[in-house]
Order: sequence, then C-alpha cells, then structure tokens
Amino acid sequence: MASGANPEEQTVEAGAAAANAARPLTWRDIRGTIRRHADELISTEAEAAALRALRAATGETDGDMERHTMRQYLIAERIADTRRIPYDRELLLCASFLHDSGLYGPASTGDVYIKDSARYARRTLEPFGWPEERLRVCMDACEQHHAFTTRWWMATEVELVRRSDLVEVYPELRRFGIPRPWLKGELWRAVPRTGFWPATLDVVRTHWRRMLPGMFRPPAPGQSGT
Repeated sequence: MASGANPEEQTVEAGAAAANAARPLTWRDIRGTIRRHADELISTEAEAAALRALRAATGETDGDMERHTMRQYLIAERIADTRRIPYDRELLLCASFLHDSGLYGPASTGDVYIKDSARYARRTLEPFGWPEERLRVCMDACEQHHAFTTRWWMATEVELVRRSDLVEVYPELRRFGIPRPWLKGELWRAVPRTGFWPATLDVVRTHWRRMLPGMFRPPAPGQSGT
C-alpha cells in the first residue's frame, strides 16, 4: 500500500531510514509523521526469512496482514520494555510475522489455522538451526495468541504475542498500559491501519470454520501434532 506521503514527508522518511540503518526499528522510533515498513524491523536472517514467508503466504508486500503483524510486534516490544520484561527479540518478531500465516493457502493444510501457522513457523525457521525448545516457543506463540487467559506460565514471548494481538485488534477493550495517544496518534499513522477491518471481515468470512476452534479452544501447549 502506498504511504500517500508528500515529497517533503518522503524526504524526512528517507533521512530517518538512513539514520536508523545501523539498528532495527523499535517502538521508540515511531513518529506519526514518518511512514514505517516491516523491512526496517529486520536484523537477522531468520527474521528476514519470516517476513519473506509471510509475504509468500499472503501474496503481498506491505499488505494489510503485514502491517498488522508489524503493529502487533511494536506493541509487544513496548509492553515488554515498559515493564522491563526480558524477551528474545528474534523469536518474538518471527512469531509476530507468522502468527496468522495459516490463514493463507501456501501455509494452510486445511486444519485449524493457528496450528497451520505453527507448522509454517517450524518449516520457515528450522533451517536456521534453532534448538527444538526455541522453535516450540515460537510455535506456541502462534497457537496461543487467541487464548482468553494469561500465558505468563509459558514462555514470555507467548504471552507478549497474546497481549499485543489483543491490543492491536481490540484497543478499546484492553491496552495493557499502552497509551492511547501513542497507539492511535503515532503507531496507526506510522503503520496505517486503513483497511484493517474490511480485510479482517473478509478473512473471517472466508476462513471462519478454521478460525473458531483456535479462538475458543486453543490447543494445549505442545499438542499441535507438529
């Protein structure tokens, strides 16, 4: 999706990108006057592979789902940093990119979509030699992100994905300390939410049979069959 920025804004954006070339984008860099893109979050090969896998699944670059995962990650990062919660950045970003990937044909087996998201995450990240326990955490984050109750008893990244997805989708219900002005005045302008609900409703209309079991009965940890 085009940013719609005027030439002056594009110049500011280019300068900001150059200034941040040495490090990945974080939530602290978000300003509503500068359009941001998922590639700016990348700092490792695994993260790049996860973003490529998301784009392969959706068939889009900078599409509605990609922007959703980007906002969701930045919210998760802010929740963790504000509360001084240690987390595995690479794992959290990969899980954020891939947590909804099972909705799309290249990642789908026809099973409950969160299970397919977990399987797609495994296929994407196994080539990087992640230990099984680390892969499992990423898969759990995909599978548990619709859980109704806290997942702090699991790995930190699992609960961060759950909370941040809830803030991203239902900001009027729960924000877990995320300030409304930053969320709506900065993040939603830097990573536009335009088209989010029409795209979401289209996905639900098309895939509701594979979505509902995961939303109301997420699998027990480690029970996905993957």
